[in-house]
Amino acid sequence: MRNNQRRSRAKAPAPSTKLSYEVPTEFVDLPSRGKFYTQEHPFHNKESVEIRFMTAKDEDILSSTSLIEQGVAIERFLENIIVGDVDVTSLLVGDQSAIMIAARSSGYGPFYETVVTCPNCQTESELMFDLSEKEITGRCFDDQYVKDNNIQITADGLIKITLPVTKFEVHLRMLTSVEQADFSSDLMANKDTIITSTLNTLIEKINGIDDREQVEDVISNLPAKDSRFVRVVYPKLVPNISLAKEFTCGNCGTKSNMEVPLSAAFFWPK
Repeated sequence: MRNNQRRSRAKAPAPSTKLSYEVPTEFVDLPSRGKFYTQEHPFHNKESVEIRFMTAKDEDILSSTSLIEQGVAIERFLENIIVGDVDVTSLLVGDQSAIMIAARSSGYGPFYETVVTCPNCQTESELMFDLSEKEITGRCFDDQYVKDNNIQITADGLIKITLPVTKFEVHLRMLTSVEQADFSSDLMANKDTIITSTLNTLIEKINGIDDREQVEDVISNLPAKDSRFVRVVYPKLVPNISLAKEFTCGNCGTKSNMEVPLSAAFFWPK
């Protein structure tokens, strides 16, 4: 009798619940303002893009030994956090950097401590960066500089400049992060042709002609002043993110500017 009463007073099982969590998102300003993507590209003329906050799954990607060895950890990570369909290998250097810095800041906070090496005595020291102090660089949107140097951004995302000696109208293209990495590797392997290789990579058209055989033939015979003009102007125009910080070596006193290396290790908190 008492057992029956106890059973009758037993609590009914609680209704089952389903745990869920909606990952927040944020908008990241693009240094390029979307001006250097073709009209077919999802980022064309977009000044900002939406990304998801980092998750534990993203940390798995960034710490995966196999993905890092294959050199695709950052690519997989970007595919995961960017809202919308975009080929991440097509992202311009500065835009990819901006997205990575924003993701690191929202994931672990704005402070990033890393080990830097003195360029003079090779002593290693710890240096703290404040990611909130990032600066957008590049003078492609500096109206006065663009006007003074007769620079135009074309509808198809190229930069048109006029060379000082030959007066050729040259169209330059901004490099993606993948192209930048490949270009750097090629230069290390072919140091004897560093100037012409650089020009061949940057110059898309000359006087409206994009036939590579003709373009490369003209590049080989460009006056040195024209060649130097391209190589001086281009870096000043590239929209990018700078996280440079002045560093003084505690061992030898050498002062230098240090940049945050934006590799997969950038996301690993100390």
